[in-house]
Amino acid sequence: MQSWYQSPALIVSCPHCGGAQKVIRFGTNRSGTARCRCLDCKKCFTLAPKSRSLTPQKQAAIERALAERIAQSGIAPMLSVSRNTVRAVRQTGHVPWPEQGHSG
Repeated sequence: MQSWYQSPALIVSCPHCGGAQKVIRFGTNRSGTARCRCLDCKKCFTLAPKSRSLTPQKQAAIERALAERIAQSGIAPMLSVSRNTVRAVRQTGHVPWPEQGHSG
């Protein structure tokens, strides 16, 4: 009898042990792609992982928000990225800062 936590076995090749072993679904990773687990070597892997890199559109949106002097802690939830991502974009130096109009 199959346990409640195991789904039906898939027939795929394990990238770790190399054989055409039985593999079960084993939840999802952070990007929502299905994880698999080899029943022989007990290692987990993802068949077709999604890239979690920053898209050019999202980077441009972060740069625009930084140029408008919006706080980094406000940009992160607005664009669904971490504050570390906003800081990394800021530190690349591609953000055009608005001119400061000082009267003197």
